[in-house]
Amino acid sequence: MIEPNPPIYFIRHGETDWNREGRIQGQIDIPLNDNGHQQAIAISRGLKNFLRDTKIDLFVASPLTRTRQTMGHLLREFDLPENRAESEPAMLELAFGIWEGHFFKDLKTDSQYPKNLEERFRWRPPDGESYEEGLERVRQWIGRIDGPTVIVAHGAIGRCLIGLVSDLPPATLIKTPTPQGHFCRLQDGRIDWFDTEGNPKGDFRA
Repeated sequence: MIEPNPPIYFIRHGETDWNREGRIQGQIDIPLNDNGHQQAIAISRGLKNFLRDTKIDLFVASPLTRTRQTMGHLLREFDLPENRAESEPAMLELAFGIWEGHFFKDLKTDSQYPKNLEERFRWRPPDGESYEEGLERVRQWIGRIDGPTVIVAHGAIGRCLIGLVSDLPPATLIKTPTPQGHFCRLQDGRIDWFDTEGNPKGDFRA
C-alpha cells in the first residue's frame, strides 16, 4: 500500500463506439459516444454529491480525448475552469501494440496470449507494453499525490493504479474490474466502488 494514502477517486472514461464493439483501444485516440457523454455527466453529478464539502487538491486526466472529454464534464459540474485539470502521460492507457483496433475476443483466443494471470501480468504484446510496465509507470508518478485527488483514466492503467495503491498481487490486479459509469475511492488499502447515486457497490478485491 502506498503511504501516505489520501483518498484517490478513480473514474474510467465514458463509453466509446469501440468499447461498445469490443475493440481494443489502447492509445488510439477514440472520442466518447453519446452514451459515454451521458455516463460522464451522471458520474460527475454523483461524485459532486458524494464529496459534498470535500476539497479536491488535484484533478488529473490521461491526455487522450475520451478521458479529457470525461474530465470536462467533471470540471463543469464542479464549476472549475478547463485548465484546472492536469494532463498526465503516466495515466495513458497501456499500449496494446499490434492488437490496437482488433477485437478483444480475438486476442483472448490467440495462442500467444497467456492463460495464466501472473504470466499475463508480464506479457508484452508486440510494439506494446505489459501490465508490469504500466504499474511501474504509475509508480514513478504517484508520489506527487499528497491530498484528495480525482483521476480520469482507462481500464488497464486503472487496474495498475488500483493494484499499486492497494498492494494487489499480479493475478488479482489483472482481473480487477474497472466499470464505466461508476467511481472508485482508493484509501487505506480499500477499493470501494460507487454508482452514480453514491450507492456502495463493494470492494471488488474481496
